[in-house]
Order: sequence, then C-alpha cells, then structure tokens
Amino acid sequence: CYYCWNIEDLPGEHYSDRMFHSASPWVKNDIDIIKNMSPEDNINPRFLELSFGNGCNFKCGYCCPQASSLWVDEIEKHGNYDLTYNQYGIEFLEDGSFYSRDEENPYIDAFWKWWPELRKDLRVLRLTGGEPLMNPNTFKMLEMLDQNPAPDLEINMNSNLGVSFSKVEKLSKMVKKLLDENKIKKFYLYTSIDSWGKQAEYMRRGLDVDVWEKNLDTYLTTTGQNVSFMITYNVLSVAYFRPLLEKIMYLRKKYNGNSIRQRIDFDTPYLKEPPHWMINLLPIEFGKYIDSDLQFIRDNINEKRYNSLLFSEHEYEKLKRVRDYFYQGGEKITSDLIQQGRRDFYSFFTEYDRRSNLNFKETFPLYEDFLDICKVTYEQFEG
Repeated sequence: CYYCWNIEDLPGEHYSDRMFHSASPWVKNDIDIIKNMSPEDNINPRFLELSFGNGCNFKCGYCCPQASSLWVDEIEKHGNYDLTYNQYGIEFLEDGSFYSRDEENPYIDAFWKWWPELRKDLRVLRLTGGEPLMNPNTFKMLEMLDQNPAPDLEINMNSNLGVSFSKVEKLSKMVKKLLDENKIKKFYLYTSIDSWGKQAEYMRRGLDVDVWEKNLDTYLTTTGQNVSFMITYNVLSVAYFRPLLEKIMYLRKKYNGNSIRQRIDFDTPYLKEPPHWMINLLPIEFGKYIDSDLQFIRDNINEKRYNSLLFSEHEYEKLKRVRDYFYQGGEKITSDLIQQGRRDFYSFFTEYDRRSNLNFKETFPLYEDFLDICKVTYEQFEG
C-alpha cells in the first residue's frame, strides 16, 4: 500500500516495512511450498492477525469506532465530527456486518471451529483489537494452548496496557507458564505510546502514564520477556517526542542492567491517515524538532553493538525515514490535502476538547500559532 510506497519513492535508499517483513523467518520457510502450489490448492496461513472485537477502554484521537467501543459510545452520544475526512462515523453499524459484545458472533464461532486445524500450520498469531485483554476470547486462547500446546507458534499481542492490574498480572503469569513449559515458541507484547506525560494522555484518551508504567513493570518483571513500543508518530508527537526517548533510555537502564539483551524495543511508523493527524500539516520549521531528536539518538547510539542501554542504528534509520518523509513528502501529500487537513485539524481538536473537557493550547503550547493558522484555513473553507 502507499504507506510503503511513500517511503520507497523518497530520494535515496529507504527501507519500507514490506522489505523488513518479507525477511521474516516464517516467510522464508514457505517460499518453496508456495512456488510449487497450484492456484486451486488450499493452505492454512502461517501468519494471522486476529481481532475478537472492538471492545476497548481507550478512544485514541486517531482511532475510530470500528476499533474502539468507546468511540462508538461517543459518536452515538455526540454525533459525527465536522470533517472533510470522515473516519469517525458509525454508519458501518447499519450494514449488519458488525456484532456488539452482547451479540452472538458467528465469525468467532467459525474461528474456534477452524482453530484445531489452523494451529497445526500457524507460525505467528497476532492478537489485536480493540483491546485484547478486555476480551475473554484472548484468555480462552491462552488456556487452550496450555491444554493443547503449539510449540512452534509465536504469539504477538497488541495492548494499550491501560487495563486493570489483575488482567495484566493474569496475562503475565499465563505467558510465563506457556514459555517455561515450551507450550508456545515465543510471546511478544506490543504496547502503544506516542509521547509522554500529559501530551501522551491527550492523544490517547484513557491513558494514564502511571498505570501504563506500573503494568509494564508487572509484565517485564513477571515474564522476563521483551516489550516493543508501537509509536504512532503523528502531528502532535513532533514537538513532544524527546521526553519519550528519554523515558525509553530510563527504562532500558532499569530493565536491561548490564545485559546486552534488549528488552525495550520501539518502532516509529508515521501516521498516514486521517489527514488532520499527519505530520506533513506542520510548517517546515517544525522539522527542527525531528532533527534534534535524530541528533539525540545519534549522540546516544550503540556503536559497538553491546550496550543495550543506548539506541540502535536500526532505530535511527526508522526515525530518519520519518524525518525525510516530513521534509520531502510524496505525491499524495498535495497542497489541497494539507489545506484540507489543517481545516479538519482546527475543527476536530476544538470539538475534541469540548467533548473531553481538555485544553489543546494548554497541553501543546508549542502548537498555539499552528492552531491559529488552522483556524484561518477553517474559516476560509467555511467562507
């Protein structure tokens, strides 16, 4: 998709996500099998991403009702936002394809019927949501693996780590047991965080960074496993990213100790939609923040590959491609799209504040002038 094409089309050499994923072991091992198959043959997937529902305790600003039950509640109460790009509508509820938590879901029933056959060939199962730890099917899956192991299976789970301590503790103990008894091959936890402090909590409504950090500690200390931070690098991250980089260094020092093993990974994919959350809306002078953060990583980079407290060259390159995308954009980042995004930026965050009792200018003082620019654009559209 154009998420990767945008990066590949930038001047110079840039590695897109599809290049990284194409090198995954579960891909390499099946190349010969796929080459020798006929179009009529059936094959169980080796990699499956699975959502049991949209039940979620967060309503992140760039998310949508399809992936968050709290977003459904908000739109039902307040209606749609006044946007040219409608990501937040709940019209999908009307076509009969959506099942609420209180309804019997035939797709989930069909999955469990498929599971005994699927698990024989599946190599990577990624559980997403909503919030997986709010769905009983997630724990049902782990309990079934305890009873009927899949020693070649790697499980990846996305979690906001904002759920109750008891849920995180239960997950941690179950993961440790499955790994200690070789009932699964690996378990990777991915958690989302886009900045730190009140800025992060503003972007991801429902987040409490103290709760998040406590739950992170519970998982890391109980399981002894790694955690990867999924950083959705968006328009509000740009000027407030340094505190998160500093937090990552702090956590690496706390949990890695003298080991060369890296237990705190992070990735920085750029947000491509909705337009009013794109980094490309910002005036070019905001690039100084990305430049400074890149230099911060460069000044603290792991040159000799044995200091797990520092940053890696790989992490530097991931943020560098975001910086290049900010400055150079791509053919889809047109002046019309930027103007549309700025118009929606003002309309969205004005209403976002009203619905959530928040204050954009107090939370993001470095964006005060930019918000005024967006207000002018909004008034021009409306006029």
